[in-house]
Amino acid sequence: MHIKVGLLFSFTGTTSITEKGQYDAACFAISQYNKEEHTIEVVTRDICSDPRKAVTEAEALAREGVKVFIGCYTSACRKAVLPVLEKYNCLLVYPTLYEGQEDHPNVFYTGEVPNQQVHTLIDYLMNQYGKRIYLIGNDYIYPRETNAQVKTYINEKKGEVVEEKYVPFGHREFHQTIQDIILKKPDAIFSTLVGQSVLAFYQTYKQMGLNPEATPIFSPITKETELYAMGTTIGAGHYSSASYFQSLNNPMNKAFVKEYDQFFGERKAISSVMFNTYLGTKILLDAIIKKNSFARDKIFHYMSGKKMETACGTLRIGTKKRHLSRPVKIGKALPNGQFEIVWDSASNIQPRPYRIKQSKKSHVNEIVLNAWGQISEEAIIAISEHRTIQYMSRKAIEMTGFNKGETITPKMLKQIEKTYQVNSYEAKMKTLFLLKPSFEKNFESIYQFGSIQTKNQLFQTELETATIASQSTANVLILGETGTGKEVLARSIHEESDRKDGPFIAINTGAIPKDLITSELFGYVEGTFTGAKKGGSIGRFESAHNGTLFLDEIGDMPLELQVILLRAIETKKIIRLGESKEREVDIRIIAATNRDLEEEIAYNNGFRSDLYYRLNVLSIDIPPLRERPEDVEALAWKFMNEFHEIYGDGPKEVDQEVMQLFIEYPWPGNIRELRNIIERAFLLARGKSSNILSEHLPKKIKGYYNRKMPSELSLKDVEKKMITQAILETNNVNEASKKLGIGRSTLYRKMKEFEISL
Repeated sequence: MHIKVGLLFSFTGTTSITEKGQYDAACFAISQYNKEEHTIEVVTRDICSDPRKAVTEAEALAREGVKVFIGCYTSACRKAVLPVLEKYNCLLVYPTLYEGQEDHPNVFYTGEVPNQQVHTLIDYLMNQYGKRIYLIGNDYIYPRETNAQVKTYINEKKGEVVEEKYVPFGHREFHQTIQDIILKKPDAIFSTLVGQSVLAFYQTYKQMGLNPEATPIFSPITKETELYAMGTTIGAGHYSSASYFQSLNNPMNKAFVKEYDQFFGERKAISSVMFNTYLGTKILLDAIIKKNSFARDKIFHYMSGKKMETACGTLRIGTKKRHLSRPVKIGKALPNGQFEIVWDSASNIQPRPYRIKQSKKSHVNEIVLNAWGQISEEAIIAISEHRTIQYMSRKAIEMTGFNKGETITPKMLKQIEKTYQVNSYEAKMKTLFLLKPSFEKNFESIYQFGSIQTKNQLFQTELETATIASQSTANVLILGETGTGKEVLARSIHEESDRKDGPFIAINTGAIPKDLITSELFGYVEGTFTGAKKGGSIGRFESAHNGTLFLDEIGDMPLELQVILLRAIETKKIIRLGESKEREVDIRIIAATNRDLEEEIAYNNGFRSDLYYRLNVLSIDIPPLRERPEDVEALAWKFMNEFHEIYGDGPKEVDQEVMQLFIEYPWPGNIRELRNIIERAFLLARGKSSNILSEHLPKKIKGYYNRKMPSELSLKDVEKKMITQAILETNNVNEASKKLGIGRSTLYRKMKEFEISL
């Protein structure tokens, strides 16, 4: 049998420290299967610690016929490739501890989940050192979701989180964090840092003289490979938890370590994620070979309930969940880079990937929710008969701030009804609430900064930072999607500052050709290049002297030119092209971007971290218009008045139904799109109607209007519609049940209930 395996690991990027070891472990496992009767072809791709790269490489390999993948260390990479696995019906061995909240049918999870690893670590921490805990992690899925569970668990144990801090992916500067730890005096530190950040944090901890005997670091991530990378003595005295440690003193592990070292010809550090990679690779390949098939249902059926004796103890594969039941240990790092086992669960800990376990009786009908989500873009909340939130759409979380598992009190329900338009739909043992912004809503306060007004509380908070920025000379970084009004805000900061009488010079650094950026910014002297203006020219830096320079789309600036910009900002001196004379400039820098610069630094090396921190003294994040529905009406009237001044006459009103649609529409182009749509409608209605009506709107807006759910549509109508559609598309009960994500028996029952036939 020929098996083509795709290995998706990072050989470059911030998590490569860990993933190189996982790659070695996968290769070691695969080497044990290459025999005459079957061959395994390995195709390796460097995903560079970047979810986008992971998707690109996974899809390329899937198109080449790869059905089995191993890797994707971070949760961001794992989640990114899930659609590829579904599209090509592939399998992924995910060999890393993770935050849970997932049990995907195309993934075999061989890493620990929080109840197996994190809870045991917190129990030991609180029993041995105390209940005041400092949380530090990188700012992405795994640390935030894990810490959400950690905080709940600590609260249940009557503990206290003294601080919760997140740093960018790849962050290495921890002096301020360690200083904060010294001031807050926690009993212990719980770290969910990954990759290069792990090394930098432990090294800074050591340099600043903290004592692990007094305030140790507990980390589910930091293992043997990280200890060797940072220097084994630096990590000594700190703790970790896992099913496997290289120092386990049993015959099976001794034999495994010896064989591993012989394969590579040298002594290597072996961590739990490496062992889980080795284990997952062997289990999956064994199933494929035994069943002579890549069919997912056959493979998981073969593996289901399988019991194995391993170097870390007896493991069992779940019969329903694709996770491992396993024993867990806690280890204390020694100066030689190994771990002394200080606690052992002895018996297996069953995996519980989900925080909130729901009974079948109150389980939310996923068909209804998915169907509803396809035909309605409103916020959805599903509440059980006991008023527990069972399901929330992303929009509902954004609008309410509630969380899955909370109990809705009468007071909370009253607040929802007061704040939003609410449609409720009763179903068996549950209620669905659909929320949308209220057109009739009266807001108590309007915050104004310069020419900008908002009723949105989040934006008001950001504008308070803008007010502070206008009263200082600190550099400002404005973040926001295209069309949110970043230049308008930058100009307002300038006009409210003591530099208001000076120039405001704006330049789009992403729109200027690469070979002209330097001359545009710093100017040039006569004869510097062909076509140079006689007498030369000053650049934007000199033009902004005694005023403000606005660098728009700074995230698109070429990397090699960023170092030149950094020097000019730091020294406040520039040199024109073609001369050597330094010229001093007195400017205030405001930069803006629609990119996530922290991700550009961590994943792509597309932006210099030193320039980022120089620009990001004060940051202001403009919320997209879809998150500020309360501002839409005021903006619409502002543009209406503006067009009356420009064109002289035209419609004087906006039809109430159109205004409600404006409030509900998601506005992917933000304020710029709203202005363009209103100008178009204004011109079409001009001379024909005193009101802007739906007929004056473009097709995409009217299409959205026509897709809105009619109020008379019931949950049963939605369910029937989706089942009918699946039957028509597949003409097969088995395929239709897979498409809908339900069992065949359930589908037969529903077909009978709705009188649907093939």
